[in-house]
Amino acid sequence: MDNQNNILEKENKRLKHKLEIAQKWMQSQVSWAKNTIQNKWGTRDGIEQKIYKFFPAESLSNFPNNGVENIISAEIIFEHLLSWEDFDGISVIISYGKILDQMVELYITKWLRKYISKNNTSPKYVNDPLEKSLRLIIEKKFTFSLGRLYQSLDIISKSKELTPYLYEFSKYIKSRAFLWEVLLSKSFLLQLKCVIDSHALTDKRHTGTLSKADTISARNAIIWDFKNKECILYLLSSSQKTDI
Repeated sequence: MDNQNNILEKENKRLKHKLEIAQKWMQSQVSWAKNTIQNKWGTRDGIEQKIYKFFPAESLSNFPNNGVENIISAEIIFEHLLSWEDFDGISVIISYGKILDQMVELYITKWLRKYISKNNTSPKYVNDPLEKSLRLIIEKKFTFSLGRLYQSLDIISKSKELTPYLYEFSKYIKSRAFLWEVLLSKSFLLQLKCVIDSHALTDKRHTGTLSKADTISARNAIIWDFKNKECILYLLSSSQKTDI
């Protein structure tokens, strides 16, 4: 078990290192795009207006730090790349991936850890890949990836037999009405599955095989061009309504 945990920890560190490198590259691309097109199209102001018109004030007040800025960065690059024949959407995906990771940590994982600690719960160890991940997410503060989140919610939504850590996760989200309502909704699970199935945030991003179609598909599920409130960002942000 310790050897498996060490492997998972090394893999988590490796992925974090790759993400840091990708983010630095993305920041340089965003800076370049801003300097190139901002004056010509007035892009930033237009995108900012879309954000504040689309999301309710209550949702925006609960956004992660730099959440709005990450959306603006993603959209500036996206609008610019639409005119490129050789479309490379990695910068768009990195920006959106960053805000999704921040939201999951801020809205879900942070409070899940506190919930388990407060209730002095020590789930029994079960030799299961998802259980191992959940234990490391809770005890070692690993990232709750979108893939693991979907896997967990899919099992809970189908009322399958729950392993110990998954059972605690289910109890936690049930304790927060709006969080449960959003995470187990058909719309959220469908859009989350679309992003995962596109592989835009995982292997295609890391291997440089992210196509224009992949980027557009993932972006649609995440933000839906600021027109459809069934997108992931809108639903996740609405899960933070006062429910206590």
